[in-house]
Amino acid sequence: MSLRGQFFLSVVVALVLGLSALGVIACWHARRSVENEMHMALDASDRIVDNALLSLPEDGKDAYLGRLVDSFDGNRHVRVALMERGRRLAISHLAPPEDVPGWFLRLLEIPPEQRLDYAPRLEGRRLVVTTDPHNEISEAWVQFRDGALILSGFSLLVLGLLHLAMARAEAPLKKLNAGFDAVGGGDYGARVPAEGPREISRLARAFNRMAERLGGLEQTNRRLVHQLSAIQEEERADLARDLHDEMGPFLFAMRVDAENIAGLARDAGQDAIAQRAGAIGEAVSHIQNHVRLILKQLRPAGLADVGLAQAIANLATFWQRHHDSIAITLDTGLAAQGFGPETDAAIYRLVQESLTNAARHGGAKQVWIAIAADAGTIRVTVEDDGTGLSAQGGDGMGLKGMRERLAALGGSLTLADRAGGGARLAAIIPRAVRDLNQPLAAE
Repeated sequence: MSLRGQFFLSVVVALVLGLSALGVIACWHARRSVENEMHMALDASDRIVDNALLSLPEDGKDAYLGRLVDSFDGNRHVRVALMERGRRLAISHLAPPEDVPGWFLRLLEIPPEQRLDYAPRLEGRRLVVTTDPHNEISEAWVQFRDGALILSGFSLLVLGLLHLAMARAEAPLKKLNAGFDAVGGGDYGARVPAEGPREISRLARAFNRMAERLGGLEQTNRRLVHQLSAIQEEERADLARDLHDEMGPFLFAMRVDAENIAGLARDAGQDAIAQRAGAIGEAVSHIQNHVRLILKQLRPAGLADVGLAQAIANLATFWQRHHDSIAITLDTGLAAQGFGPETDAAIYRLVQESLTNAARHGGAKQVWIAIAADAGTIRVTVEDDGTGLSAQGGDGMGLKGMRERLAALGGSLTLADRAGGGARLAAIIPRAVRDLNQPLAAE
């Protein structure tokens, strides 16, 4: 349940409990009031009857008693009856009570009380005064009902005001929540208006400062990653140059010497020596081929000269030549002109790492490489039908390096299982990237 729902539920429960307690207390007081009112009405009516009997005339008793009983017509609390030998000669009529709910009537209803008045001159007749609480209960119901309506209206007013206050506080909280979602998704440019209650506006200003700081750190991190990538490329180039310039001549000299030794040995009739020298020459040739492969891995041949599309095609040819069982489908027409040195190098390394994972670790037979671009975004997709992410080991060091390289360009990388089996790697790179070659600002 939301914070707003919990708050409203707590207030509603408190109001219900409070109104229930007030209702119980009000009913208790109303019942006591009915009892007291009935006692007072019975005493007063009994005194009236007693006083009237003191003035009972000798002649015309029946008419006098009839007038006495009729004088109580319309009384709200008691009725008077003239009785003779269990037979009712006359009885007064109560004022009609208002309608009262049955539950309230049962809650407050008390048993009626009676008083019997005798006089010698009544000649065996008696006057019976009986209480009836219905009119008093009706009056108590009107008071209870009006009070309940007033308290209910007050409670609704309180809930309405709380709703408005919570709505006023909830709107900036929703914006703040959206800001946190944006920052969590990597959008450090998100800002929240500093409005609403004072505490929330302070929180919004603190959020904006945090987002601004994170944005600055993100830019710094991108520059650092870019510089690290540039240093890595320079180290790769230096290593490739050293292998080519230093090891190449030595390996060539070793192969020539091995061939000369083999020739001299055959001329001298030393076939065993010739065979050993030939084996050395073959080993040197194998080392030379392996060095050439390492050079291609370290320094993409012709990326700047032939373009990104042709370089990826050459890479695919290399893998198909060394892995006869793999078929690679290319859709790189949009990459023919390239997207800039840094972006081209990142895409090439991404495809290179993906092919390595698919062929060596995933056991793929089919690989699909596609490069699509529009005015603002480059999308690179590499799919294979191999064993999927579990066999390839998930996010290895190569893919972590690619994430960092793409992050330096403002891009992102996602890796998931392919629907038909295998793995699917997707990269998104913005085409309009700010210049990251500028040096870091001194801090």
